[in-house]
Amino acid sequence: MRQQPSGEAAEEWDPSEVIWPPEKEIDVSEAHASLVKAVAGSRGVRYFTAFIIDVTNDGYLGDVQMAIDDVAGEACGILLRSYVTGSDAATGQPILAEEATRPFKFPCGGGVAKAIAVFCDKLKMAGVFP
Repeated sequence: MRQQPSGEAAEEWDPSEVIWPPEKEIDVSEAHASLVKAVAGSRGVRYFTAFIIDVTNDGYLGDVQMAIDDVAGEACGILLRSYVTGSDAATGQPILAEEATRPFKFPCGGGVAKAIAVFCDKLKMAGVFP
């Protein structure tokens, strides 16, 4: 599990709040459509995903997807959450719905870990995280 991003973000980010395992690079085809659309036209964008855990409550908060444009020094992120909306009458299996936050762009030239840490801070300030 990632305990603390390296570099400048370490001074700004409290690792007692959220953690994530090492992020994984994903292909554009695996990225959420709203994230891809938000960075359309940018060149050299790489996509990453990681799940976020609230350390205080030991709870899963959702999956973060990030688009990183190292050339422009920008990041764009979304949070994906799944909810149980009911159950299939025939099988009893839960029916899941996925919800995504609006893409959020911000300047960030410190790599993926810093981008995720900054994005999580923004989600907390917006009241998305506890």
